[in-house]
Amino acid sequence: MNVNFYEPVKIKDLVKIIWEQQSDDPMNWQILPSGSVELIFNIGPKMENIKAKRIGNGFNPTENFCFLSGLHTKPLYMNFPRFHVMGVQMYPIAVKALFGIPCMEVKDWAVPGELLFHEINKIEDYMCGNHSFFEKAKWIESFLLSLINENIELYTAMKMKDTLSKMYSNRLMGKKYSIENLTGYSRMHAHRLFTDWFGLSPARNLKLLQFTNSLTYLHFAPEKLTDIAFEKGFYDQAHFIHNFREFANMTPGQYRKRKTNLVGQLSC
Repeated sequence: MNVNFYEPVKIKDLVKIIWEQQSDDPMNWQILPSGSVELIFNIGPKMENIKAKRIGNGFNPTENFCFLSGLHTKPLYMNFPRFHVMGVQMYPIAVKALFGIPCMEVKDWAVPGELLFHEINKIEDYMCGNHSFFEKAKWIESFLLSLINENIELYTAMKMKDTLSKMYSNRLMGKKYSIENLTGYSRMHAHRLFTDWFGLSPARNLKLLQFTNSLTYLHFAPEKLTDIAFEKGFYDQAHFIHNFREFANMTPGQYRKRKTNLVGQLSC
C-alpha cells in the first residue's frame, strides 16, 4: 500500500493532515476513533461499504466521489477490492467553520459532498486529474481556506480548543478544575459551545482525547499498561482498559497484537 502525507500551513488550526492511500490489493480495515473528522475523496475505485456510520435515506457514502465522515466514537469497518483515496483529516471545529454545520449533527454520520460544496464537479475534475499528490494537497488546502468564515464565533471555538488542552493538562497533573473558570462561561453555555463545535460534551471530549493520546502512545511505546495508564492521566490500569474498550471495542492488549504501521488502523 502506498501512503503520502502533507502538513498544511495555511489552515493548520483547522486541518491536521492531508493524506493519500492507494492499494491494488483487497483490503478490510477497522478504523478506531481519532478525535477528527475527515473529508474523503475517492480518486479511484469506490469503497464497497462503511459499517458503524449512521446513514439516512439509503445514502451510502462510499458510492460518492466525496463525503464528510463526521466525528465517530466507535470503530469503522471498511472493505474494498482495491482503492485510491485522498483525505483531509480535520479538527472537529472545522465542520462548523467550513460548512456551517454544528459538529453534533455529524457525530457518527456521513454527509455527501454535494451537500457541502457547490463546486463539487470542479473539485472532482482537479482531484481526479493528472496532478501529483502534493499539487492536489496544496490545491485543496487553498480551496478550503477560501471557505473559512472568520467571525467572533470561530475565535471562540479556538478558545474552546485551548480550553480542552488545558483540561487534559490538568488531568495529567491530577489538578482539579472547573469548566466555568477555564472558559469564563457558565457550565450550560460551555456545554452548548462544546457540542456545537466539537460534537461532544466537555467531559466526553476529554475522555475521547485521553483515548486518542493513549492510543498513539500505546502504538509506539513498549511500556506496561500500568505505566501507560499513569502517564496518560488514568487512575489505574483498569480505568485505562475501560476507557480504551469504550471507544475501540477491544482492550489495549488486543490492539497491540493487531496493530499495523498506521496508528488506529487495523487489518481485519
